[in-house]
Amino acid sequence: MATRRSYGTGSLVERPPGSGKWMFRFVLGIDPVTNKVRRRSVTITAKNKSAAQAKARKILSEVDQVGTGTSATLNQLLTEWMKFQTGRGRSPTTLNGYQSLIDHHIKGTLGNVKISDLTPHQLDTLYGKSSSAGKSPRTIRNIHNVISAALNQGVRWGWIDKNPALRATLPEANPLRIESPSPEQARLLISTCQAMDDLLGAFVFLAAVTGCRRGEIAALRWNSFRGDVLIIGQSAYAVKGVTGIKSTKTGRDRVVHLDQSVQEWFQYWHGQCVERATEWGVHLTPESFVLSSQPDGSRFVNLDAVSRKVRKVADQLGMKSVHLHSLRHFAATELLAGGVSPHDAAEMLGHADPSLTLRVYAHASTERQKAAAGILASVIKGPQ
Repeated sequence: MATRRSYGTGSLVERPPGSGKWMFRFVLGIDPVTNKVRRRSVTITAKNKSAAQAKARKILSEVDQVGTGTSATLNQLLTEWMKFQTGRGRSPTTLNGYQSLIDHHIKGTLGNVKISDLTPHQLDTLYGKSSSAGKSPRTIRNIHNVISAALNQGVRWGWIDKNPALRATLPEANPLRIESPSPEQARLLISTCQAMDDLLGAFVFLAAVTGCRRGEIAALRWNSFRGDVLIIGQSAYAVKGVTGIKSTKTGRDRVVHLDQSVQEWFQYWHGQCVERATEWGVHLTPESFVLSSQPDGSRFVNLDAVSRKVRKVADQLGMKSVHLHSLRHFAATELLAGGVSPHDAAEMLGHADPSLTLRVYAHASTERQKAAAGILASVIKGPQ
């Protein structure tokens, strides 16, 4: 005779009667993604009803411990995770980076796998194939970071019990080696850009003397200039044709101290901008952008256009590895080589962690110091 349990705990039926095979059907709960009732069936082998009921209770106990889970795929989780990240106010550039990794490396590989079925082995296989396809360890780690972050959120939402990405194997992270232009190269690049276009020259000059990111330079307004300091509190962005202003990468304001010559340059540049505005019959305001193609400074300079022009000038000068961001590398390298502490360099550059500054740029400053030592040795070396 069949023994049935009340709704919510399941039903237990021996089929066929006297076989010792009991079909246990029970409700897992509501799928948090689809809102549908999830059920499961398990065959229990037991010699009698009491033994079958004991095994059924154990199964229900284990279900209570691990949660109800979901039938959602990794793609579904990533879609919800991206909505969540957008709602948290992640910057457009960050969101674009996440979406690019999802679209190009995850969707077509593991996207249709249910997250409840996802295993470390599947992730390791993905990372191995990516490596064989020529993807760098850094790219593979970025892919993993997106997957793992989404799965961690899935755990918090109760979609899965644990994150399988925590047991995946990542490639060794190759030290990031930065190629920084020499002072001579930086000066030549700046002077060439200045001779070609005033606005371009101003941009690369500020990039070299402040070490700011390109978006931070583009977002500078005249009220950011406070005599002997710059207040860096915003950053411009351009993502897929959409432009705007966001907070800095660290989300906080920072102060960049200016040398007397740079303060004088700002005064000179302000005079140039005022003169241009007057010619066009408009006025600059404290909110006007320092670098703008508009006479009234109402719009920040085209970021991508600046990057392309700097790249073109560098190529023409034979500096094949130099680009706009190289001037930030130049500033960081020179700060450390000049004896500035990693903490102070990090403050100026806007790094949240001084150890990052030292880790990324220490080798560059060491090489610069070795070169300087060689120059000194050649000066005092006697005749052979």
